[in-house]
Amino acid sequence: MKRALAVIPARAGSKRVVRKNLRVLGGKPLVAHAIEAALQAGCFTDVLVSSDDAEIRAVGAAYPGVTTEDRASEWASDTATVFSYIAALVARDDLASQYDVIGLLLPTAPFRRAEHVKAGFSLLEPGVDAVVSVSPYEFPPQFGVLLDEASSAIRPFVEPSPLHTGKTRSQDQARVYHPNGAFYFAWWRAYAQNRSFYLGNVRGCPMSRADSVDIDDEDDLDYAQYLWKRRMGAPQ
Repeated sequence: MKRALAVIPARAGSKRVVRKNLRVLGGKPLVAHAIEAALQAGCFTDVLVSSDDAEIRAVGAAYPGVTTEDRASEWASDTATVFSYIAALVARDDLASQYDVIGLLLPTAPFRRAEHVKAGFSLLEPGVDAVVSVSPYEFPPQFGVLLDEASSAIRPFVEPSPLHTGKTRSQDQARVYHPNGAFYFAWWRAYAQNRSFYLGNVRGCPMSRADSVDIDDEDDLDYAQYLWKRRMGAPQ
């Protein structure tokens, strides 16, 4: 049995989407979507909502089985990274003695569901250091170019470039994935050693692009509202 802690970090500050983690989608704030996915997955011993904001913590406290923690200001600034915060949690003796697995679910991925979380969690086996959720690039990055902003000259992003070799059918390119922010899992000891979800033996759990919408700006939120109405038939 894996003793697992799911951490949902939700700071108050956001420059591009004001009060982002409390913005409403489908009748509930974004942070609530992450909480419900964690609880419904049934993978975790405990679920922790960490925030420097009392209103966000109140959303978490309203769910039975969820604990909340007032995050120190040093981990809630614009320059603090969530992965450094996770490293600080993993280093705490009071937590290290209780758990085997650390999980991270970001509130900005509202279409991540319990079945996605369970699928990723199942990949964290002995010998695997970490699991991250991934989704395919919409357009093959092999066709990418780098642009010199001064001269407007372009050069291939990868060599040999299919733009040079003539292999320009997108279906002939290897599918490339990127982390989508929906979930991250690691053995506690592995994260304590690596301080990263990307080092060691790491597995990727694929999700569709539609399920991988990440709320980073107002346009993303508008698209999520559209997609929710279209897919869920639910109020915006």
